[in-house]
Amino acid sequence: MIEHLPPEEQEWLARFFANPNELSWLSLVDGTAPTREADQVRQWLALLAGLHPGAPLVLPFVRGGTITGWYATTLGRHGGNELGEEINAWLGPTWLSRFERVPVDTKDPMAAVLLGRFGGTVYRFTGADEVAMKAISGRLSEFAEIIARRPQESQARVRPVGAIRSDFERALLAGDVYQAEAMIGEFKQTGRLNEENLRYLEVRLSAGLGLWPEIARDHWRIKTLADLALPPQILSDLIEALYRTYVDPAEATGDAEAVREAFAGNIFEPYPKLFTSRRGIRAPRVVKAFVLYEQFQRNPDRDIIDALLNLLPAGTNTSLFQALPSLGLNSSPGTTLNEADEAFDDGQFDRAFEFYLRLPPSRKTLSRLVSCVGIIGTSDARDRLLAVVDEVPPELLDGLAPAVRTKIVGLANEQVSEEAHSSDVSELEEVNPWMRWVEQLQAGKNLAEAERDVQSAPTNWDTTEIRKDLQSAKKFADALSGLDDDASAIARSAVPQIITSFFPDEREAPPAAKPIASLLLLLIAMDETLSRTDLDLLAQLTAILIEQGLSSDEYVSLVGDLEDVQKRIGSFAYLPWSLDVSETLAILPCPSDDARDARLRFFLQVLSQATGFSHRLTAVDLMPLEMLAKDYGVGGDAVATLKGVTDEKGPEAKSKPDLNGKTIGIYTLAESAGARAKIALEELFPGSKVVVNSDLVATAQLSNLAKTADIFVFAWKSSSHQAFYCVKDALDGDLPIYAPGKGTASILRAIFDHLS
Repeated sequence: MIEHLPPEEQEWLARFFANPNELSWLSLVDGTAPTREADQVRQWLALLAGLHPGAPLVLPFVRGGTITGWYATTLGRHGGNELGEEINAWLGPTWLSRFERVPVDTKDPMAAVLLGRFGGTVYRFTGADEVAMKAISGRLSEFAEIIARRPQESQARVRPVGAIRSDFERALLAGDVYQAEAMIGEFKQTGRLNEENLRYLEVRLSAGLGLWPEIARDHWRIKTLADLALPPQILSDLIEALYRTYVDPAEATGDAEAVREAFAGNIFEPYPKLFTSRRGIRAPRVVKAFVLYEQFQRNPDRDIIDALLNLLPAGTNTSLFQALPSLGLNSSPGTTLNEADEAFDDGQFDRAFEFYLRLPPSRKTLSRLVSCVGIIGTSDARDRLLAVVDEVPPELLDGLAPAVRTKIVGLANEQVSEEAHSSDVSELEEVNPWMRWVEQLQAGKNLAEAERDVQSAPTNWDTTEIRKDLQSAKKFADALSGLDDDASAIARSAVPQIITSFFPDEREAPPAAKPIASLLLLLIAMDETLSRTDLDLLAQLTAILIEQGLSSDEYVSLVGDLEDVQKRIGSFAYLPWSLDVSETLAILPCPSDDARDARLRFFLQVLSQATGFSHRLTAVDLMPLEMLAKDYGVGGDAVATLKGVTDEKGPEAKSKPDLNGKTIGIYTLAESAGARAKIALEELFPGSKVVVNSDLVATAQLSNLAKTADIFVFAWKSSSHQAFYCVKDALDGDLPIYAPGKGTASILRAIFDHLS
């Protein structure tokens, strides 16, 4: 527990447990301190590390090999009198020979350390003789136990929903199901979510973790949600899940008729209400689904289909989605009011909007266009409506119902406000919502609106121009990095949306997007606290940046940022992450000697920190360290010191399970990590057989390995969705061992923890 205290706590503790106090901090950390004194210190530091607000802190002072007194302090400026009364109540004149409050200008070095750290009230006290000192030690131990058992105050601070949502999306990005579920639990505790919102979160959780078939096969949930006015992200998740599960396999065959049949039977017929409006979503599978939906109309419209196909990313093969000749496509000149009314009455608001725009303005068409814009909810639809309104005679507008006129005025005011925010932006920024958003943050206007709007960015905002143009990407990154105060906080909370939009899993990150990846890494690294989720995202961004290609200076700067992070989180608990990052740096390209020196410094930093908890290291920790030492050209002596501590412990080797004749199966797409894990496991467990699989799709080999392996570990952060379901079906209700990371150390640690 002591060694896992934050560095800022260990720093002042090292000064307290130092001369003239003969109980040293080093002896407490390495376990050489006398048991009685060490147990007492650990007991009080456990209160410091735990959730015990208002608990005091009592620490011993040792001279001549025995405790000669104690120092007690509050952990803040309040509660000083109460602490004095409690100590007197527990000890009193029966045992105390000296009890005094230390003045703030004291020259006592021990008291000065406590005053400097907590700024509270400090007392020092001692007993009259050996009997009294022993009694005081016992009473203080009981005092600490009572404090530890005190019920916790229930007035927990409720975090803003936006902060919880940001952490939830970060957890999904990192593939951390436990953290994501914890965030859903925190959402529930706020009391601000209704049943619909909770259903949305369940869909988002499954989608974020790539569990598409689980969404697609839950018929009644989709049927129920389809009746609601869904947020764009949830609508996108539902259609994406259905398309991936039922249409993707048909699309892979290249058979257009098979695609249409799969769509008709599994999506169009059971869930037509999902296609009320696309809501501006640009996700390729959603756009394709709307193309197919239009083709199944009684009179498919060529212009609508062509407009949708133009939304697909450049290079997309659209041949499967070109309407068949037999469909009898209509083009815009043939649109009638009856067709527009029919689409509107059937709840096909995208279709109705396009049809009404083609017709001469009237009170009916304008009223219904306003209704369509309210449902579609995009600025593009609003602007197209207002362009029509600008050409309408005043007497026609005057004849509209008051509610309709009010809505038109509101839309016009919204447009004017938006144009005011972007009046100085370039042509690119005028058409790109990401640039418009960052300009709004820079202006510091309507920040609540900016925070709300960015939630739909992954589904609705186009990143193509910025991702492919280095200057635009640099301008976007520079603008984000220069934000202050509330605008900066909004940008930091939007990190999940930015990563999802600019670096989607299925598309390779172009080199031009490098400034954005660098900024994202910095935004996360600069957070005051770093969670496991944050560290996972940092590891992902590190790999993205190196694979994009870095100059020598850029590489050195990246590793410098990682060193700063490592200083803050270096511990036994995070050793697998440190080793996985070291492995990433070791196996990916390195542009220069300076860059190689930088990555070597990072690894040596990890090694140096490991000496502080070498007594905890086992063979499963040392094996990847030895491999990495060879990668970095570090002499065997560096790891031998750590290994010597492990060897002295002795019992580990005897307690290691016998896996002779057993098969260990590993699934990971990180083939180098799988190969290293195989070498390490076969050395750790002689006679075992280790089989690594890296199939992208469901295969007989993967299914057979999952069924037959005595131990099967699944690196779920480096896996494909099809492989996940292949393994899930093969295990028939059983669970694999899930590796928490992508690297060798994470795979080994998962297996070792399972065996333990």
